[in-house]
Amino acid sequence: MKITSVYPTRTFKLILEFDMREYRMLNIKKFLKSDTGLLAEIRDDLDVFMSVKIDEVAGTVCWENGVDFDPDILYQESKDVDSIMDAI
Repeated sequence: MKITSVYPTRTFKLILEFDMREYRMLNIKKFLKSDTGLLAEIRDDLDVFMSVKIDEVAGTVCWENGVDFDPDILYQESKDVDSIMDAI
């Protein structure tokens, strides 16, 4: 499983497109609870958060400071965008 596109929001959510053409939304704040270090850097600086990009080799999201996450975990912890839209 790989992530092929990522769209960050200003509310620390990521819209992720997976290689099976499924879009999912993830509130990344649950992964950024560390008080210090690289995770706190992403949590505390919107510009750093918004710099998220795709690591083409690993098929996941990453930041300039070297943080990345397992795409399987991101899939499991995210919600299907269609189901979110249906609930509105």
